[in-house]
Amino acid sequence: MDTTRSDKIKAGLQRSFQSGKSAKASIVCYGYKVDSKGKLQTYSAEAAHVLYIFERFAAGDSLGKISDVLFLMDIPSPTGKEIWSKETISKILSNEKYTGDVILGKTQVKNGVQVKTIDISTKTTLTNHHPAIISKELFDSVQKEKSRRHRSRER
Repeated sequence: MDTTRSDKIKAGLQRSFQSGKSAKASIVCYGYKVDSKGKLQTYSAEAAHVLYIFERFAAGDSLGKISDVLFLMDIPSPTGKEIWSKETISKILSNEKYTGDVILGKTQVKNGVQVKTIDISTKTTLTNHHPAIISKELFDSVQKEKSRRHRSRER
């Protein structure tokens, strides 16, 4: 069977993921900065906000309430807007990068559309890749709470 260019690119990305040398592993998200060596380091001012978001959600606050409080505390969103969108807060709450881990290959392109990867064999997890902002326990607790709230809305 002939290997397509797309298959070769995917294989190359997979090898870079597994080697831990993928530049995608060090993509900066809110709460982090890249140091002079290209490594992710916590950015304490933003990291405190990330921890606050996780703790408040785990304590029962809604995405809207968290957004309102961040506005009242005069904390701009990652894009510099006065008001944090619920989507931004939800994405922060879903990002395992805050635990110090990186999962590569979470999405793939099918028919020109980026979709979540279902096949676990195409995902690569780099544990303790960078300093954590939150504990894995807090992250897991928030994921369970997000799932619980989502299920209760579907009824």
